[in-house]
Amino acid sequence: MTIGSKRGSVQNPFLRYAEEAGWTYLTPEQALDLRRGLISPVLDSVLVDQLQRLNPGVVDNLRAEAIRDRLIRVRPGIEGNLDAWEFMKGLKTVFVEAERRERNVRLIDFDNVEPNRPNIYHVTDELTFSNGTPPDIRTDVNFFINGLPIILGETKSAKKAEGIAEALDDLRAYHRDGPELLAVLQLHVLTHLIHFFYGATWNLSRKGLFNWRDEQAGDFETLVKTFVAPRRVLRIVRDFILFTRKDGELSKVVLRPHQMRAAERCLARCKEPKKRRALVWHTQGSGMSWWTRSGSCSGFNLQTPGAEFTTPGEGNR
Repeated sequence: MTIGSKRGSVQNPFLRYAEEAGWTYLTPEQALDLRRGLISPVLDSVLVDQLQRLNPGVVDNLRAEAIRDRLIRVRPGIEGNLDAWEFMKGLKTVFVEAERRERNVRLIDFDNVEPNRPNIYHVTDELTFSNGTPPDIRTDVNFFINGLPIILGETKSAKKAEGIAEALDDLRAYHRDGPELLAVLQLHVLTHLIHFFYGATWNLSRKGLFNWRDEQAGDFETLVKTFVAPRRVLRIVRDFILFTRKDGELSKVVLRPHQMRAAERCLARCKEPKKRRALVWHTQGSGMSWWTRSGSCSGFNLQTPGAEFTTPGEGNR
């Protein structure tokens, strides 16, 4: 392989750094065997086992298979993606006959980040997916937590000046030709070594791509390891993805790096019992529309009784 090839200079290092960050690599053949065929978006046996492991006394093997079927049959679009995200967040329920009530089901343990304690983290490459209608799609890099596809990575050669634009075009094609897979995936990463962008699936505008270098300066290894660190991925999926509905239309965003920092600092301030006031300084274009729409400001006030918000600066409403 040439130094500038996609595989040699971008994709293989991406996989190696992901392994070093805590993900277990699966060859395409191993991943296909766990998926039990090209039409499955999940690592079937891993998901069924983890559902039972994370929900003792609530989910047995038969119920785990039924939950898996519900998940992989979500609507192939953004509405289904919302359902899948709610599954991942533990917001979906199953009826437990013995208790005569609904119980929430955990697909991911967001509180424990150590590999295999209890979450299982896999990464694979060259994943082919088919919905039975040609053409099939083949993605470059895929990350799974407990058998659930979480992140899709699209890589391009470092020699391509328009590599990110080409990767975005490929991503749009995946949504068009393989929506059943994309209905479960939550994030995407586009990189050609020089740049490293991330965004939310089902948000395919160029404005929906954010530069991870804005958060984490460093070389390609640093960018990959900090973004795909299990602790970071869990935090993004649980806290930093937002679905909103306006005039009946559903849309999806993931926070920009500075918005993540702001949310984390607000929560840290909430935990300081002796401090009852706070200052949020934001400017035009800083993402305040997300902040107010998501209720983060009101959440801060609720967590700290008596806390006051001061928001100076022109155009901050």
